[in-house]
Amino acid sequence: MPVFAIAMLASGFLLDGSLTTEGRAGSTVQGQTPNAAAVTLDLQARSNMEDGILRLGLTPSAVFSDGSQYFARGFGQWDLRLDGTSWLRLRQGLGYGTVDLSPVAAAPIQAPGTIVVQPPPATRFVSVEESNSSIELEWGESRRLRMSGSAAWLVAGGTDSFAQQALPLGRGPQAQAVVQWAASKLDTLRFEANGRDTRYSNGLRATVASFTAGWRTQLTRNTNLSFSAGPGFGRSRTSDQPASAQPYAVATADLNSVATRDLLVSMGVSVEPLGDALSGDVVERSSARASLTLGRPGHVSVTARALGSLTLTSGSGTPTSPEAGDKFLQGELGAALPVDQSSSLSLGVRGAWFSRPLPGQPPGQWVAFLTYVLRLPLLR
Repeated sequence: MPVFAIAMLASGFLLDGSLTTEGRAGSTVQGQTPNAAAVTLDLQARSNMEDGILRLGLTPSAVFSDGSQYFARGFGQWDLRLDGTSWLRLRQGLGYGTVDLSPVAAAPIQAPGTIVVQPPPATRFVSVEESNSSIELEWGESRRLRMSGSAAWLVAGGTDSFAQQALPLGRGPQAQAVVQWAASKLDTLRFEANGRDTRYSNGLRATVASFTAGWRTQLTRNTNLSFSAGPGFGRSRTSDQPASAQPYAVATADLNSVATRDLLVSMGVSVEPLGDALSGDVVERSSARASLTLGRPGHVSVTARALGSLTLTSGSGTPTSPEAGDKFLQGELGAALPVDQSSSLSLGVRGAWFSRPLPGQPPGQWVAFLTYVLRLPLLR
């Protein structure tokens, strides 16, 4: 058992975890092979205190392909209860190491509600550093009305000049305000304002802001629909050129349904301005995602997933900047077989395709994968 887990248990924390191992092999295109073996350990610790909750997490990973690549991500979060309806959350996340950004690698863990359909760079392995320092205040004005506000300082990108050629280092503030009103037992209205300003190591600066109004409704007992829309604003500039500002449309729609006891369906679409992580340009990108799972937990199941993006506006014209009409598609088809109550085995195929691959990047790749997941429910 890792030292981290032993220390957390000795301190009275509740601990959950999982160990994931995967091997994948596929087509070698333009001299690039996607073959790899990967191991990821995810540990989550929680301590319930009199005035709140302390959460800690550590996720080290290793990829073995053309050598050994290591990455570790961790966080600490303190949820402080101010009164019966109010919470103050302080969070610090850090990450450092070499990341496998292959489009046919297993999808990374993302924060709840975060859907990123970002084409990867031409360089598969990139040395990356991350930092996310945030504060959030959430309070309830009544049983139906809740509000929250948050501010964060984000750092993400290459660790040195060589890595920043593939993934520029970006840093800057982000702010969010949310008002949520439960109009009925089935309907919830949501108003959200977001703003983000990022300075990149390549000299570009991207500023994006949006305001959306949304509605979430429970169509049936097992089906919910949500959508939002509103105006957006984006500005991209360099230190020696005037700023370029444009209005944009922002919209999202999501449908999640347990169609039958054995069938789960999830679909979503979005369009929004983004600071492109590969170039630093502000572009508007639409995305679509869908997943279908046939089978019940604890039984054999089959899952099909697909996601894609279409770039609607062009960047500054550098070799890595997006162009209007760029398409990026990813897909996965797999089957999961339970081994016992705490582990499962999955096998399947993944593929990715680019309409305009970056220099040195193949237009398409595919792999077959075999994954073993061991859940650690006894670390309590």
